[in-house]
Amino acid sequence: MKRRIWVTHLPLWLSILAFVATGLAGQAQAPQDSEKARDIKVFNDRVQEYVKLQKNLEASLPTLKPTMDAAQILEHQHALARKIADARRDTRQGDIFTHEVAERFRKIIRRAFDGPEGRLARRTIRQDSPLKVPVLHVNDVVPEDIPITTTPPTLLRMLPDLPPELTYRIVGHDLTLQDTKARLIVDLIPKVIR
Repeated sequence: MKRRIWVTHLPLWLSILAFVATGLAGQAQAPQDSEKARDIKVFNDRVQEYVKLQKNLEASLPTLKPTMDAAQILEHQHALARKIADARRDTRQGDIFTHEVAERFRKIIRRAFDGPEGRLARRTIRQDSPLKVPVLHVNDVVPEDIPITTTPPTLLRMLPDLPPELTYRIVGHDLTLQDTKARLIVDLIPKVIR
C-alpha cells in the first residue's frame, strides 16, 4: 500500500523537489545578483555626484551664448575642464570605477569581445585608433589629436547607461569615462581591451 501511494503521488513529489531545487539555486544566485546590483549602484551614485559637480561648476562660468565661433566654444570647454580638474585635484583612478566596479566592467567587456560579435567590435575600435596612444590619467584633457573612437554598440548595450554629460570611450587599450563638455577623463580602467 505504501508503494502505491508513493507511485501515485510521484508527480507531486517531483514538483516539490523541483520547487526546492529552484529555491536553493535562487538562494545561491541571489548573493551574486545583489553584489552586482550593489556595485552598479555605487557606480551610478558616483556618476551622479560627478554630474552634479560638473553642473555646479559650469553654472559658475559666464554663460556661453549660442555661437559658431569655435574659439569661444573651445575657451569655455577649457575653462570648464580647468574648474573640474581643480575641484577634483585629489581624485584618483578608481574613484568612480572602484575595484569591484572595474572587475564587473572587465567581465562585461571580455564577454562582449569574446562573444559572437567580438570580431566586429574589435574592428570598430581599431579603425579609429592611432598607432601610438599617450598614457592618460584622471583629470587629463583628451588631446585634440586623438581621434574619438567609437565604442561598439554591442558593448554599450551591456554597460550601465550614462547621463548625456558623460560617455564611454576606448582609448588604446583603456576604457575611459569622459566628460562630453570638458573632454576630461573622469576615470578609466586601464588595459581592459586585450
